[in-house]
Amino acid sequence: MIRKQKPKTSLSPLQRKRLLRISLAIVGLSLLWLVFAPGSGVYHLHLQKKHLADLKADQERLAQQNREMERDIERLQNDKEYLEQVAREKYGMLRDNEMVFDFAKKKRKQKQKIVRGSSPNRLISP
Repeated sequence: MIRKQKPKTSLSPLQRKRLLRISLAIVGLSLLWLVFAPGSGVYHLHLQKKHLADLKADQERLAQQNREMERDIERLQNDKEYLEQVAREKYGMLRDNEMVFDFAKKKRKQKQKIVRGSSPNRLISP
């Protein structure tokens, strides 16, 4: 069987213009989709990389804190002088028969005056 071939017709200038516009629109929308597609676009990839970098920085910071805490634990378990120093400074502990004298002046929130001519136990705020 022999098929008849249709004669090729060329597109009119208006059809070419429409075809070009449609093609450009499809290409443009495809590029926009590649860039901004939710969950898989280039922008989302950039955000994920930034988030990963933040997480790695947090991980390094936490690992450093862990190392410092492990050193403190080791010192507290093995160094009696350090244990005593921490107990005194952080928790205000004292040895037996030891007293603390605090000579620091405390600021008063309200000044009080004794009113003359009245009972000496009566105080008022200014």
